[in-house]
Amino acid sequence: MYKEFLAPRIQLGPGRPAYPREDTTMTPTAQDQDFETDNIEIITRFEHAFRASDQATIDELCDPGLVDHNAPDDDPTLAGFKKKVAGFKAIFPDLQEDLQDIIASGDTVATRWVVTGSQQQEFMGIPAAGKTIRVEGMNFYRLKDGRVTDMWTQFDGVALMQQVGAFPA
Repeated sequence: MYKEFLAPRIQLGPGRPAYPREDTTMTPTAQDQDFETDNIEIITRFEHAFRASDQATIDELCDPGLVDHNAPDDDPTLAGFKKKVAGFKAIFPDLQEDLQDIIASGDTVATRWVVTGSQQQEFMGIPAAGKTIRVEGMNFYRLKDGRVTDMWTQFDGVALMQQVGAFPA
């Protein structure tokens, strides 16, 4: 039932088949699908702005009251998020994202991604050595009135730290 319920809401990357839909009792309305399609487009723009440290687009797409739920020791506000984004872009200036999947359900959008780049500045006390990173992760977003209000991020931090030489692989 899980796959059948999500199937009409899944936008998969190239070469990834969608699940077949047999049960029509949970078919979303056209309005639901339009809303979710709009949210997918917003988050696609947001993900690219996030990785490029495009502050103007981040401002455009985020609610001023944004809560970054992955900033417990930092500033969980929009200003704190923008500072974190600018910091990562300075450390990994060639950061590129391969947005693998996007799934929307109501006001929530989930993404699965892979980022690559090279460390060009000190990172968490680790001197810059130009080492290339490849990190997989996921983001979950909540939107209201077409703007991001909440975000949660999960990524392979151990792999990141191994790749920059913080500890052995």
